[in-house]
Amino acid sequence: MDRKASMLATSFLIGGTVPHFYREMSKAEVSRYKISSPALPKEFDGLKIIQLSDLHNKVFGNSNAQLVKLIADEEPDMIFMTGDMISHNAPHIQEFLKLAERLAKIAPIYYVNGNHELSDLDDETFDFVKERLSAIGAVCLDNESIDIERGESCIRLCGLCYTAEYYRGVREYKHGWKEFALTDMINYLGVKDPGIYTILLAHNPLDFDVHAEWGADLSLGGHVHGGAIRLPFINGVLSPERRLMPKYKEGVYRINDSFLIANRGLGRLRINNPPEIVSVTLYSLQ
Repeated sequence: MDRKASMLATSFLIGGTVPHFYREMSKAEVSRYKISSPALPKEFDGLKIIQLSDLHNKVFGNSNAQLVKLIADEEPDMIFMTGDMISHNAPHIQEFLKLAERLAKIAPIYYVNGNHELSDLDDETFDFVKERLSAIGAVCLDNESIDIERGESCIRLCGLCYTAEYYRGVREYKHGWKEFALTDMINYLGVKDPGIYTILLAHNPLDFDVHAEWGADLSLGGHVHGGAIRLPFINGVLSPERRLMPKYKEGVYRINDSFLIANRGLGRLRINNPPEIVSVTLYSLQ
C-alpha cells in the first residue's frame, strides 16, 4: 500500500472510530441484577435499587434527560450514588444538582462521597453541595448508617468514606499508600450487627475482601470505571490506581454470603465500555 492509500485508510479508520467512541460515551445503558439472600427480611422482598457512580460532571442530554428517563422507567424504591459524581472544580455542578433534584422526585437518594469529592472540592463548594442535597431530601452517609424500616423489620444502609491515603496512586499518596484493613473498617463504621441485613455504599470496590470480612451483605461501589478499556473475553484492563487487570471491576462478585456490585460508572474516557446505570432487585429466601 502506497503512502497516499495508507493515509486514506487511516483517515477512514479514524473517521469511523471517533464518532463510534463519542456515541458510546454519550449513551448510558442499564445493567440489571438480582441478589437473593436468606438474611434479607421478607418485607423487603423485591426491593429495587438504582445505583449511579462516577458521573464526573458528565451530562447526558438536555439537563440529563436521558438518565432521568432510564431511571424513572425502572421504578426504583431507592437511588444510591456511590461517589465521584462531581470532580475537578465541578464545572457542571448545577447540572448535577438539577439531576439530583429530579431524581429525588422518583425515589429517596442516599449518597456517599468518593475520592474526587474529597480531594477536588474546596470546603466552601463541598458544604454547598451537601446543603443542596440535604435540602432535596438526599441523605449523605459518609461514615454513617441509617435503618430503613418496613413493618417490624429493617435493613441498614452504611456509607464508607475514607481518606485519600487508602486510594492507591492518588496524588500525594502515590508512594505513601496504606492498605485498608478490617481494623480500619471497624474504626470507620463500628462492628457490623450480624442480625441486620446491611448494604454498604463504598466508592472503592477493590476493598471488597475487607467488606466481606466485616460482614456486609451487599456492597456497591464504582471507582474502577469498569477497567476503562474493555477487551473481548477479559473485559476491563486498567484501574484508576495505575494497575492492570483490577480484581473487582464490573458486575457481581461473591465471597461466602457477601455480594459486591461494581458499577462501571458514567463519566470519563472509556473504550468499548458504555456508561452504566445499575438496577438491582433484592429477593428474600425466607
